[in-house]
Amino acid sequence: MGENDFKVKIRKATLGDAAKIHALIREATNRGKILKRSLKEIKSSIHHFWVLEIEKRLVACCALEIYNKKLAEIRSLTVDSKEEKKGLATLLIEQCLKESKARRVYEVLAITDRENLFKRQGFSEQLHGQKALFLRN
Repeated sequence: MGENDFKVKIRKATLGDAAKIHALIREATNRGKILKRSLKEIKSSIHHFWVLEIEKRLVACCALEIYNKKLAEIRSLTVDSKEEKKGLATLLIEQCLKESKARRVYEVLAITDRENLFKRQGFSEQLHGQKALFLRN
């Protein structure tokens, strides 16, 4: 599937996109898909986000947070539930990988339960049965 199949545009997010990104993430959080992000957090990290539009309607987003030359993370990947199964998440992952390659980042990390989606893009499991643990303050 290519971007021209239904007029898809991927671009860097702007501060004006923050509320829509927050709504997408909130919906995905309610479905148990990704971690919660506050509007304030999204606004402060808007420069990490990519958005995907169909016919000028923002329907998907993700962030590529580059920590240093060694490591970046793809996070907050979500697609509007009405637009799933169209390959949009794949397009965003590809954009993040292109960006990380251009920035010469050595490794890209994704913490996800959507293993097959990321494995199709060349990701491999590194923890082998171990689980990531989180502490909520």
